[in-house]
Amino acid sequence: MHAFVRTIAFAASMTPGLAMAAEPVCITKKEATALIAYALPQAINGTAKRCAPSLPADAFLRRQGPQLAARYSGQKDRYWAQARPAFMKTLGAEGNGSADMVRNLPDETVRQLADVFVEGFVSQRIALKSCTKLDLAIDLLSPLPPENTAGLIALSLEVASAADPKLGKVALCRS
Repeated sequence: MHAFVRTIAFAASMTPGLAMAAEPVCITKKEATALIAYALPQAINGTAKRCAPSLPADAFLRRQGPQLAARYSGQKDRYWAQARPAFMKTLGAEGNGSADMVRNLPDETVRQLADVFVEGFVSQRIALKSCTKLDLAIDLLSPLPPENTAGLIALSLEVASAADPKLGKVALCRS
């Protein structure tokens, strides 16, 4: 599950502009939870696309991944209002040209960029040797509603941050 947590955290919060940031961006657990809940459908789709060739036909992601992503997608709108500011934080400080450009785009365009980025990032980032574990983790989490899955992932990040305070260029804020 650790690989799944890290992959979703990276996908939900890493952007090309952020890679240039000197200090990690700090997002709260609440912001992380909203961003993760929003990004879960794309993260599931990206994982399923990446892992499908290496999973058996009866694997959860091959059988039920699209349905799970669709179920979680049905609730994305309610998370976007809180996820958008967290996503914008991950782009970098104001005055950063690419971050400012995205901030000035219409809201629907920002959502589309976030969706495409998360799915593409996840589908490229996952190591194929992790696919069976990710399939099991997603299967185990699948009965939960998106807010519980996102809350569990954010809690895992919070616990992990004590040992590794940042994941890439994003860190949970210290309370």
